Amino acid sequence: MASFAFALPVLPGQEEIVRRIGEAVSEDLREEYEESRRRLGISEEKVWVQRTPIGEAIIVYWETEDPQRTLREMADSQDEFDKRFRQLIETAAPAIDLTKAQPLSNELLFEWPVR
Repeated sequence: MASFAFALPVLPGQEEIVRRIGEAVSEDLREEYEESRRRLGISEEKVWVQRTPIGEAIIVYWETEDPQRTLREMADSQDEFDKRFRQLIETAAPAIDLTKAQPLSNELLFEWPVR
């Protein structure tokens, strides 16, 4: 299982949209959210809002077998929850191009403890 983290800068004025989807995932859309993550092969997901002097960012942590495949499947999904999640990304935090073969490129600089 791979651990995978990424940050998405939130566009100015879109902070409330991010919070609303977070609340919906915790309450009204919990069942749809959990089904989406199981179908996409995400065994663990954590999401934070990071406030910085230059704006907010969404920090996402996943455990999944193949993070790039998971992102591609999310991009192609016709599931209503996945469509809403894509719309959130495209509107509020468009730092990912889910149409690319490798939507995100990141590099692990170090880790502790060493496994």
